[in-house]
Amino acid sequence: MLDRNKPIITEQIISLKCGRNLAYSEYGLQEGQPIIFFSGAGFGRHYIPTPFPHTLVAKHAVRFITVDRPGYGQSSPHSGRTYTDWVGDVVELMEDHLSLREARFLAHSAGTPHLAAVCALAPDRVIAASFVCPVSPITGKAPVDRPPENFSRGCGRFCLLHCSGVLDRIFGSVFQKWQDNPTKYVNDSMTQVLCQKDVAFMKEHADFQVQHAADFGDAVCAPNGVEAMLEDMFHINQKPWEFRYSDVKTSNNNNNPIQVWWGGADDTAPHGKWICKQLGVEGECIIDAGHGLIHTEFDRIVDALLMVGS
Repeated sequence: MLDRNKPIITEQIISLKCGRNLAYSEYGLQEGQPIIFFSGAGFGRHYIPTPFPHTLVAKHAVRFITVDRPGYGQSSPHSGRTYTDWVGDVVELMEDHLSLREARFLAHSAGTPHLAAVCALAPDRVIAASFVCPVSPITGKAPVDRPPENFSRGCGRFCLLHCSGVLDRIFGSVFQKWQDNPTKYVNDSMTQVLCQKDVAFMKEHADFQVQHAADFGDAVCAPNGVEAMLEDMFHINQKPWEFRYSDVKTSNNNNNPIQVWWGGADDTAPHGKWICKQLGVEGECIIDAGHGLIHTEFDRIVDALLMVGS
């Protein structure tokens, strides 16, 4: 759904060498600094995480590239995929279709492990990387492979690893309801996931709230949308990662090219400090922000990303 005056450059569905389709969009300025964005679960190429998409041109002058991960929107499903599988898709997209040798990368939530994989396995493609509300591994031994957890999060981790079938049935039903009614997704997020600051922001920008639901619908109303969400939120993270956050690098490790942002009121992705330690960076915690940090601080995040890595 392309409204809100999104500054669209192009939309494409390409055929990868493996035979799968991959859909992407470009917004902003064709000649602008390229930023490739990996969204959180449930969103794809139509999602720009700000109520003011015109700032991509007027303020930031960027070429903002968004992608449907497998199963979302117009991208083919890729059952059983791993984070490292995504690296090949991205490199092929950059080389063969975007004419990009390297780019800046921005990722939010479930998109952050995908970015970590690109940085770890194809660092020469990454000028700078920004991880917003980053997701941590759940496999391996704490505190090296994954962060230490309290009792409640330890129980959650156990369920993710050992009760996959039950979780699929429970959350598959929830995701199906969201697929049938994307507005319900936004309402549920505002009452169950987002913090007070996030909710106030969404209410203040009512048009963005409507567009948020539409962008979610564009991604998950695909035939494989529910399965894609289960894959993106659970299945892919139940497997051991083939890299660590400590493996994350860029093509130029000077000038602090790796950035981390997280919210002090975010219960969904609370391990920003641990991830910063693995990356060897300080990061920035916005004390009153939650999982909607990508919306409330979008301009600051993009400005900071553009300032590093050159």
